[in-house]
Amino acid sequence: MKLFQRILAILVLPLLLIGGTNYYFDPDYSLRNNYIGSLTEALLEGKMISGPVNVNSRLLKSQWINKLNRSPEILVLGSSHTLSVGGNIFPGKSFFNASVTNCTFQDMYAFLNLFDKKAGRVPHTLLLCTDQWLFGHSFVENQWLVNRADAVEMAQKVGLSSLTKFPPLWNLQKEWIKELFSVRYFIRSLKARGKTEQFEICQSIINDKMMFLPDGSRSIPEKVLNAPGREVAEKAEQYFYSEKDEHFSDLDVDQCEIFEKMIKCMESNNCRIILYIPPYHPATFRLLEQSGKSNGIFKAESYIRAFAREHNLKVIGNTNPDSLKLNSTDFYDAVHLKPAVLNSLIECSLKDEF
Repeated sequence: MKLFQRILAILVLPLLLIGGTNYYFDPDYSLRNNYIGSLTEALLEGKMISGPVNVNSRLLKSQWINKLNRSPEILVLGSSHTLSVGGNIFPGKSFFNASVTNCTFQDMYAFLNLFDKKAGRVPHTLLLCTDQWLFGHSFVENQWLVNRADAVEMAQKVGLSSLTKFPPLWNLQKEWIKELFSVRYFIRSLKARGKTEQFEICQSIINDKMMFLPDGSRSIPEKVLNAPGREVAEKAEQYFYSEKDEHFSDLDVDQCEIFEKMIKCMESNNCRIILYIPPYHPATFRLLEQSGKSNGIFKAESYIRAFAREHNLKVIGNTNPDSLKLNSTDFYDAVHLKPAVLNSLIECSLKDEF
């Protein structure tokens, strides 16, 4: 009995202490999601949300979509590259931005399936962000698994030949368990003794806060947008040396199939599709251009444009910022255009079409 008690004290009790503390404080909102419902209701009422908007945004947007009164005429799907696209550039049209940070094709499948189940059809127009790294093998993101059932259901609808790119939910659950018993998270929980940043329901935009807006888009803090040019240039270079998503030489066949099946399914449902190729900061682009490790992103753009020509799809954007007459002041980091620049680019490209 004493031996058992010792084992209990040495192994089990510390785990209970760590897990209980992490779950109770949960400073990054990564273990609990009971706050999602109230945020969704506020957004549906036309209010705004400030706070750590990248946390569990997939779950937030899926619940949000389920509670929308009707499907939008124009839907934006993509990553943080398109999160700042607002409905104001489509006057007179119902609009929703379903972009999420580090979006995958599986995320897009899940959200499209939610709209299909809700209204029996997909939106009339789809603006889809084709991040170059989506077509390679280096980009890995498991958070989409929170909506796995809808992603798989849509994959079956489009007739995807293989579900190898749709791993089990357990892959995400393992990450949750690791976080629950993480010593590093335990230390952060003790230091924070609560959330590192609280969610706040607001009636108007707060300039120094990251915010979700009622149309699904995101507002960026002024201090981020107005960062000194030298600071932005440093971020642009650091991105190249620290991020590996662009490190691929050849296109991934499975990823291309997932993309093509999705587009063809949307076309068969009379959905107008607009593809957006996000540009890189000039300094980042030069480094990528000179690197032998990132040939895949240029092949991805060629592939996207060839596919678009074949299917008569409109393409906005370019990997090369020079082609869009963009300079370093148009970016707030290595891969993100300032919201005003992004919205202007899309609005001008679609002039007289809406």
